[in-house]
Order: sequence, then structure tokens, then C-alpha cells
Amino acid sequence: MAIYLAALLALLAVCAAWSLGDLAGQRAAAHGAAENLVRCRRLAGRIRALRRRPARAAERERQSAELTGPIERAARDAGIPSDRLVRISPEPARRLGESAYEEKPTRVFLKRVTLEDLVTMIHTLTDPERGLDLKSLRLAATSRGVAEGTWSAELVLTYLIYKPARTRL
Repeated sequence: MAIYLAALLALLAVCAAWSLGDLAGQRAAAHGAAENLVRCRRLAGRIRALRRRPARAAERERQSAELTGPIERAARDAGIPSDRLVRISPEPARRLGESAYEEKPTRVFLKRVTLEDLVTMIHTLTDPERGLDLKSLRLAATSRGVAEGTWSAELVLTYLIYKPARTRL
């Protein structure tokens, strides 16, 4: 009988130790979740503030070098070799409805880039200070790319130009 009682007490001690360890782990997870919540609320507030801020519009259409230079630098800073930046192709500006703004798209073609490098490049280019927005992204994978973990990508970056429609007298 004493052996059963000792075994029962040992089992209870093991259960208590496991429960305390689990409680400590749950407490650490809750603390991490609380920190994440604070960070998310701060970021959500920043997003709301940025949405309230008016969109920046250029006063004129950017010259080719004013656009290609930052794109090439963002690709290089993201670790994308220059030979993988296939083409930067500005397109004609298009009026946005009946507004005083035109949207200037630029297509960027990349080959054999990792998603991590591509996202880093896009994040750099769409920084609010640069005034560029990502309008669309198309990804394609080749059989070689799947094995390497790389993609071909077509980005359409846009920026706004303030250009009121001319009125006829």
C-alpha cells in the first residue's frame, strides 16, 4: 500500500511540474501576443493616418532616368542581379476619370527572381516618399524556376500627375 501511495504522490508531483511548465509557456505566449497586439494597433493607426493624407501627385511627368534609376537601385538593393531586370517600359499616361489627375504606368519585367527579393524590391519602390504604387503583379514559373525557387515577374508601377484638363475659351 505504501508503494502505491508513493507512486501516486510521484505521479502527482510530475503532473504538477508539467502543469507549471505549461503555465509558464502559456504566460510567455500571452505576453508575446500582447506585444504583437500593441504593434498591430500602432501599425493600424499609421495606416489610417496615411490613408487620410492626400495622395502625392507629381507636377509633371518624370523623365525616363528619374524612373529607371530608382527601379534599378531598388532591384540592386534587393539583391537582384542586373541581368535579371529585363526591361523597364514606361507607358502613356491616362486620365483618371474626369479628375485633374493622370496615372502614369511603367511595366517592369524581371526573370528568375526569388519572391523574397521581389517583395523587398516592391516594398522599397512603394515607400510613400517615392510616390509609386503597385497597380498589378503577374508571376510565372518555369520548370527550371520551380526547381530554383525563382519566378518571372511583371510589375505595373504607377504614379499620379496633376494635370488639369484644359478648358477651351
